[in-house]
Amino acid sequence: MDDVLTSDKPICFQCLYMDKRPESGMNAGLLFCQKKMLVLRPKAECALYVRETAQNRQSFKASIYGTMMAEEME
Repeated sequence: MDDVLTSDKPICFQCLYMDKRPESGMNAGLLFCQKKMLVLRPKAECALYVRETAQNRQSFKASIYGTMMAEEME
């Protein structure tokens, strides 16, 4: 198991589902979880945690916004 999940440090800041938009206007101690659709304090463990990588961020965005083929952009 990943050691990130067993530490006391918040894992939300490395999670795919954390909303990082500054325009949200939330307090510094709170964040929005896109998976739970809730405003939360950062957690040390979460059953829905998915470590953010470039590949899964791209897949997540595609699932929300769809994809555009190169021909469609011209």
